[in-house]
Amino acid sequence: KMAQAIFAQVSSWQHRQCDARVPDFGHIPMAGLVGFIAFSEQDARKIEELGFVAPQHFGLRRHVPLRATVEDAIHSALRGKTRQGVLAATEVTEWLVLEVSLSPAQVGTHFLQETILTSPDRKGWRMHGNIKFHEDASIAWHTCSAHPVGLEAWAAQAMGKAYGASRQTGACCRAGCETPRGWTWGASPAASGGYGTKYYCAPCWNEYYLEEGRCQDSIFDEAIEGDSTLRQDVD
Repeated sequence: KMAQAIFAQVSSWQHRQCDARVPDFGHIPMAGLVGFIAFSEQDARKIEELGFVAPQHFGLRRHVPLRATVEDAIHSALRGKTRQGVLAATEVTEWLVLEVSLSPAQVGTHFLQETILTSPDRKGWRMHGNIKFHEDASIAWHTCSAHPVGLEAWAAQAMGKAYGASRQTGACCRAGCETPRGWTWGASPAASGGYGTKYYCAPCWNEYYLEEGRCQDSIFDEAIEGDSTLRQDVD
């Protein structure tokens, strides 16, 4: 349902149709590979200027997360709690999606060297090291408009495994919260600045990240101490 709701329309800077259908390779593929990464416009302009993407752009140490579809790329961007990702719960958001294309020869080399691995959720790949544009891969940019995903759908992504969060049914622990009983999330104190020591509803978590200075405007901002805010995938 989330995949159906989030993807409103796609147009290409290069007037190319955005086709996100990619075979799921569990072993060395005999075809090329196409992966996607979603950015805010601000971050996309910076990435284009740099001419490469690197693991550190996503709060990751060793790999770049490539997703198999545009929809999954936007879902992953919600996990990196930038301001745009948090606003995507309740507002229409605009994304610039980077399409990364590898030739069959490049894919074979990477898989043999184990520098590209299938992601654990089998919805994309992990490419170890930097990706230099037009050298390590061909690229194209696409503009995408995403409908609001909803607060609970946002929380399911943003309060995921990468933040040590757990989910349970119950009442929100925030004083004065009027949200009916339902799903609540609790994160480790280290991942939430102490806020997650109890369980809170999705609206309260969203408000916390927007109003308490726990989200960043750009992936290039310095990481907030104690919070892996930019991480776009999970183990």
